[in-house]
Amino acid sequence: MRNRRATFAAVLALGILSPPMTESVAHAGGMDPTPERLVAQPANLPPGQTCQSVAANPGALVSAGLRPQDFPCRPDNASFKNMVSELGFAIAPNAFYPARTTGIGGFAVSIEASYTRISPDRTAEETGGRAPYWHLGTQGAQDPNTKQFSVVNNAPDSLIQIYAIKARKGLPLGFEIAGSLGTIANTSLWVGGGDLRWSLMEGFRTGALGLLPDVSIGGGVRTLTGTSKFYLTTVGLDVKMSKPITLQDSAQLIPSIGYQRIVIFGDSNVVDSTPNVDALNQCGSDGPDPSTGAPRCRNKLPNGTDNNVDFANSFTFQKVRVHRNRALLGLNYRYEVIWLGSQIAFDITEPKDENPFLVGNRQWTLSFEGGLFF
Repeated sequence: MRNRRATFAAVLALGILSPPMTESVAHAGGMDPTPERLVAQPANLPPGQTCQSVAANPGALVSAGLRPQDFPCRPDNASFKNMVSELGFAIAPNAFYPARTTGIGGFAVSIEASYTRISPDRTAEETGGRAPYWHLGTQGAQDPNTKQFSVVNNAPDSLIQIYAIKARKGLPLGFEIAGSLGTIANTSLWVGGGDLRWSLMEGFRTGALGLLPDVSIGGGVRTLTGTSKFYLTTVGLDVKMSKPITLQDSAQLIPSIGYQRIVIFGDSNVVDSTPNVDALNQCGSDGPDPSTGAPRCRNKLPNGTDNNVDFANSFTFQKVRVHRNRALLGLNYRYEVIWLGSQIAFDITEPKDENPFLVGNRQWTLSFEGGLFF
């Protein structure tokens, strides 16, 4: 009977944690970041023109008596910061464990699935006249015939899904280390990192102190890989409290509560806002000028100046530094070696309270795990 229950619990965990395969196949890569689309158009553009169209055909503006150099693309820093903040919340260390460690001889390994709410449909009015950042900032669907991606993602996911494998190992003196490696569904992105925590009441199982709940303090780091367009790392510091409730038949129910402070670090690489225009080919470069290092152009505009307009359309976004406060509510179940759990992490305060440039709603992350506890 015990073996049947353990088997059933393991199968149930795998069923809960398995990603929806049909959606993954249908939208594979659709949520890959495209920050090069987060562009602020220059003022006083002629009707029907964008900075991208100016870069593709600067001669048309020269013929109209205008200087194409006056209309470069500029980074939409507000949209970039909002998108990175929401993505950083999703990949943040979730402190998904009770306050009591596995113990010196203990070890736990589990599969974890997390689902984080984002704000995919902020209107242009809500974002200061700009298009929704998740629509522009992600790749969108691929045309099955031309293999080209759309210029805007018309249907970005409303949840960021992360599937990871996690391992925890207890150390002496109430310490525990953990490592995690996961992938973000519908993208080519990976998330990895580790945690270190200390259980203050570890070892007290009887007497007056044994009646108190377990308390731990810890920290973790998660970083994003799979894109060369920006770097994203999230640091989390947490305090947790839990108390195991012994059930019959070698089982435990472990509710937990906690607080977490997360700090999101986002740094942009150089982004080409006109990827369909080759600046060097347009210029017809003869190599760098020996005195300035700037490319020397063979190709000229109708007014006789160098056709070097597109070189001004590469930029970096402002650094992103976001601070947020999260509450953690969790429930774990252990039956012999079977380990199951669920947790919700959510913003305690409005994100814009400490970060005035943010416009998104409060976020939450719902996590599930299933694995083995030795």
